[in-house]
Amino acid sequence: MNYLILLQNMNGEQYLTHLQEDLKARHLLDENRNLTLENSTEQDFLEIFFLEKLFPQDKKLSSHTIKAYRSDAKTLLTFLTDHTLSFRDIGFPEVKAYNQFIKDHYAAKSAIRKLEFFKRLLDFGYETQFYKAHLSTWISKPVSKKGHYIIEETRHEEAQTRMQIRELDQREAEFLISFFPKIVRATRNREQLEKRNLLIGYLLYTTGLRASELLILNWGSFRNNRKGFLFVDVIGKGNKPRSIPIRDETKDILLSYRKSMGETVEINMQDTSPLFFPLYNKSEPKVNKKLVKLPCLV
Repeated sequence: MNYLILLQNMNGEQYLTHLQEDLKARHLLDENRNLTLENSTEQDFLEIFFLEKLFPQDKKLSSHTIKAYRSDAKTLLTFLTDHTLSFRDIGFPEVKAYNQFIKDHYAAKSAIRKLEFFKRLLDFGYETQFYKAHLSTWISKPVSKKGHYIIEETRHEEAQTRMQIRELDQREAEFLISFFPKIVRATRNREQLEKRNLLIGYLLYTTGLRASELLILNWGSFRNNRKGFLFVDVIGKGNKPRSIPIRDETKDILLSYRKSMGETVEINMQDTSPLFFPLYNKSEPKVNKKLVKLPCLV
């Protein structure tokens, strides 16, 4: 039974005994009973790295994070295979070569993520004596510029280029959000839909909420602090809770939306009814607790 399966299946009193026996049999403990991979196989090295550093049992990861880890691992494995290298062969020249390869072939944000994965692997190798040198010190990440990028249209015979788009300023953002209510085509519940769309725009802009975080908001997500300021509590990326202040203009839109729905504007942290729910084909707004996707804006 390998280390990964062992940890997934053992619990209680058996856990320590079997873990001790397994590590000892595979010579993965040093004289101080610390984990050492100095003489381990590469399979052991990768298996324990993924288990201890990337996928610990007590940490819930999003599907996007898992996909990114797999992509980063595949990129590194492909590079090593293409250069007929093993993980044991990695040294200063290989670190610099891979570093340059990533910078040459990936945009800054992707390159930073892939090099961070590489750094974590090298650090783990150094901590466990798989590598004798602190190789990650030679990694240099590119600078990620603020803003977003689009693919610029070019002729078929020309290579496509990426164009940076700067962040919107407040005037531009508010101008864009002003169109959210205007795109409503429905006649039934039109007022509620317009107020809902406006609230969605302002929450996304003024709080920095992700779409997935916005989706799961309920009335109980909002609370007043001791000074009377309104906050919203969300469970963010990596299952980490965070509290975000609500600006006055967003608060006014929130309360206006609640009133238009015939809902109370009194803060009630016990209220688990969704903040947003479908309004089409309903004579009166009703909570749909089976909401599974962001409501259509139109």
